[in-house]
Amino acid sequence: MIKDKAFLKAAREETHSAVQLIAMIPRHLLPADPSDSTASLIWDDARGMFTTQGVEGHRVAYEFVTQEIHIYMGTKVVSTLETIGNTFDQVLDNLKTALNSQGLDGNKLKKELPYELPESVMQKGEPFVKQNEEALSNLKELYALTSKSFQSVFGKIPAASEIRCWPHHYDLATLVTIVAHDDPEEAKSIGFGFSPGDGGYDEPYFYLTPWPYPSMDSLYNLTAPAFWNMEGWTGGVLKAGDLNTANAETTIFDFFENGYHKLKEIL
Repeated sequence: MIKDKAFLKAAREETHSAVQLIAMIPRHLLPADPSDSTASLIWDDARGMFTTQGVEGHRVAYEFVTQEIHIYMGTKVVSTLETIGNTFDQVLDNLKTALNSQGLDGNKLKKELPYELPESVMQKGEPFVKQNEEALSNLKELYALTSKSFQSVFGKIPAASEIRCWPHHYDLATLVTIVAHDDPEEAKSIGFGFSPGDGGYDEPYFYLTPWPYPSMDSLYNLTAPAFWNMEGWTGGVLKAGDLNTANAETTIFDFFENGYHKLKEIL
């Protein structure tokens, strides 16, 4: 794990802006969805990158280390767009042109988002720049480890939702429904995920959060270095920077698997 958190933060902010470009494709080219779930992204284990949901036989992907956008038709790359050296608006214009050349209506894409993002190159109008390669590789590896753990822990649990990256918070997550209810406030569930960092923790971390929030005295003892967050939300937190490289994968797996079984009992 890279020790310089400034590199990780810069890589997170840059790539967070970049994935908005691919997320807007299904958002505007697939049927309208009030929940914005069509804009959620899929982690492609084989390619090691985020891809969109399918749009008329096409998927659009963002490659971390090269910071490039690829348009796929089936398994074939039919167009590659550079982000480095271009502003968000320039990449958007190039993306529209590339989609139009594939018979898709790229002109439908709109820069406006249904949520606010932290200030970045998108809002500043500055060009994307090449990020630290080790930091980009770290983010890629952490998303991949999360996907692998989720498939192992939740792959055979029918109540677990599909594994998706939500471009708003940039987290890769799944939700396990324990008790379903028409009113989400009355349902019981456990959210599991990985965040590359946010306003709460300015570094990559894994999390699990039960709903409704249990009282502190009913929670189980987390195995260090994981701990309970009680400010603003209740949930377990495992910072990527606290992981031991030798057993990181096992620690992440155990964090999610134990969390599922323990919190299911509590709820």
